[in-house]
Amino acid sequence: MIQDYLQKSKSPFYSFIITLPIFLFYELGLFLMRGTEFSYIKNGADALIEDMIATLGFDIFYISSSVFLLAFFIIAYYQKKNYDSFTIYKSYLSIMLLESFLYAFLLFLLLGNMSLYLMDISVEDIKFNIILSLGAGIYEELIFRVFSIFIFYRFISFIFKSMRHFSTQFFALLLSSILFSLFHFMGTESFSQEAFTIRFIAGILLGILYINRGFGITAITHSFYDIFVIFQLT
Repeated sequence: MIQDYLQKSKSPFYSFIITLPIFLFYELGLFLMRGTEFSYIKNGADALIEDMIATLGFDIFYISSSVFLLAFFIIAYYQKKNYDSFTIYKSYLSIMLLESFLYAFLLFLLLGNMSLYLMDISVEDIKFNIILSLGAGIYEELIFRVFSIFIFYRFISFIFKSMRHFSTQFFALLLSSILFSLFHFMGTESFSQEAFTIRFIAGILLGILYINRGFGITAITHSFYDIFVIFQLT
């Protein structure tokens, strides 16, 4: 049973099932915030996806959420085609939430006061910040773990064809973590070596978790961790 849980909980299908409620809460929160002082403020990674797609000529406020849902249906179809089963074990989902909570708590304890460098609480509204934290778990992990590690891995494999899997994965992890850290300086925050290093370390830890436990658990861990930091700072 343990082996079955570890295998299924890491799968793309279970990852999207467990993150779907978080995704919906985030999008609903943004919708309810429209017409307020927080209108059109989004998680940075979510906004980044929209900006990249907008360069192709699309101008849709919820384009990144549409991409997420499209990916979900593609994965659901793939799961059905290959396993001929949509069986979802509710106990597995509960354990995934508990596992993510424990990882987030350990990460919070490990980073300690360094957490102050990982989040910018510029808006003093706890509900709004929690909504953004949900988006950070989904979209930042989607960009900087799922997409980035995959792309860097393929690129390094193409350039260095004789490199072993572990080494290729290691360098892909390093590059994605550098990108993750630099991303947080895209706004008004000035670059600092200390903040960059701490975010790089956080990227490494989340990357290791993603490689071993998949997107779903990593995304929820990220969201839980950000919420812990919000309560620490407010």
